[in-house]
Amino acid sequence: MSLPQRERTIHFYELHLASRTTAAVTNPSCAPLGPLLSCFNSMILGKGLPHNIRKSTNLHTVLADWRYDTANNCYILLINKANAALSDVALRDLPTTRLRKAGKTRTEGIEVSAHIVLRPNNGNRTASVLLTMGAGVSAADIEFLLNALSRDAAKDPKHKKLFYYDDPSGAVGPDGSPNQYKVSYIFAAHAHKGQTLTAALQTGEFESMDLIAHDQGQFDAGGNLQIVERSLSVKAAIPETVTGAAVINAVRSFRKQPDGQMYDKLRVRYKTIAGKSTSATLDLDHLDAAFTLKERIEFDTDVEAQQDSLSPTIVDGMVPLLQSVPT
Repeated sequence: MSLPQRERTIHFYELHLASRTTAAVTNPSCAPLGPLLSCFNSMILGKGLPHNIRKSTNLHTVLADWRYDTANNCYILLINKANAALSDVALRDLPTTRLRKAGKTRTEGIEVSAHIVLRPNNGNRTASVLLTMGAGVSAADIEFLLNALSRDAAKDPKHKKLFYYDDPSGAVGPDGSPNQYKVSYIFAAHAHKGQTLTAALQTGEFESMDLIAHDQGQFDAGGNLQIVERSLSVKAAIPETVTGAAVINAVRSFRKQPDGQMYDKLRVRYKTIAGKSTSATLDLDHLDAAFTLKERIEFDTDVEAQQDSLSPTIVDGMVPLLQSVPT
């Protein structure tokens, strides 16, 4: 597994916080997300890094770095994942064409790093999450880490006020103090559906689009080779004049024609407001629907796939992208 040295693809997620309890309380109280993350921050700094997230026979995932960015009110994480199931890396010298292997042993895993930016949003129940892709680290790893930190924090009396609340019935104990119930927290990350085709082309610029048909058919005489997808590519003579409404209207009109009825997906490529090329795939029956945000950032210097600490180059490219999502 390797990553381009001068670019990263960023996917956007929204982290949701929910509370639950075993007590007979219908709507359990929930601590604000900010104080919970601050609690986790103090725990991480107290324990030191690296911090094991999970480990199996072939995979080892660790939190390698963590810091709080005061200026931008966000937490920046580095998660490393080592995968022993990946094959050894083959390296070829381009001038001489000589080939050598890196020499990975059976107990070693190829390790790649993912950078994460996590910013609490207004309302205290959600956070915007930016994650570099390609390292094998997923939103599920972030969920696993935060849920594990929550369970550890609940065991520490110092953090009791985040996990214990007065019973809403007003019942008191023998000493006259309010009865309390305990809550636990669940963190769940969802793809950030924060962009529409219309909005994307208002701030960005159309490049091209493909109409896609998922069509089963025979390709060769023997029937071994099967057609699974057909596509129709479309470009604009004057790309900067193309709007979301124009694309939607043109596609809907085309689908009314006999040749257009087979298509069910639309892949649109466009430049973002930052001048970066990206794409979105939409269901033709829901062209007005929001789609998952993603961005590509480029660097002026090489950045290795594996990092022991947060890369300032990657962080400096990610943090400004927080402006793309509302707080």
